[in-house]
Amino acid sequence: MAGCYSADLHSSSGAPILLLDNLRSAFNVGSAFRVAEAISPCHVFLTGCCARPGGRKLAHTARGTQNTVLWKYFESSADAAAWISGTGRRLVVLEPLPEAIPIFEAPFGISDAFIFGNEALGVSSGVLAAADMRVYMPQTGTRGCMNVAGAIAATAMEIQRRRLLLGLPMPPPVRLPWDEET
Repeated sequence: MAGCYSADLHSSSGAPILLLDNLRSAFNVGSAFRVAEAISPCHVFLTGCCARPGGRKLAHTARGTQNTVLWKYFESSADAAAWISGTGRRLVVLEPLPEAIPIFEAPFGISDAFIFGNEALGVSSGVLAAADMRVYMPQTGTRGCMNVAGAIAATAMEIQRRRLLLGLPMPPPVRLPWDEET
């Protein structure tokens, strides 16, 4: 295991985990870091062949968020899933399976772990078997092939929506330098 470790990773109070199960694209991993930072607190767990912070492609897409989001690396996604289960979080797999329920109807909590599979192979069978819940992203297109970075972002917005419904405080929108009136 390696990463930006903190004891906060053990806490399940309001901080979801995005578990990336062997994502091949460093750009998709970088996007996950940006999304995690956007809904902070949120942690990222990387497994197997996932790019890790330090590489050019991930850094290009992550835009510095890899330096602020707590993350951890595991050789196998099964090890990551076992570690997460030990924190009391539920494992929520996002995968278009016959038994999956729409994400907007799923009874997950804002502190659960959300598992996103490899772009070509999906979620590994061991993690799929250990999952507490299987959800899917409803799509009306004919291909059913939403990019994993888009699925991570959509999941993150559902987490934020649920935080709002719970009455958790939301900070004001971030003001960028070019937004300032002159």
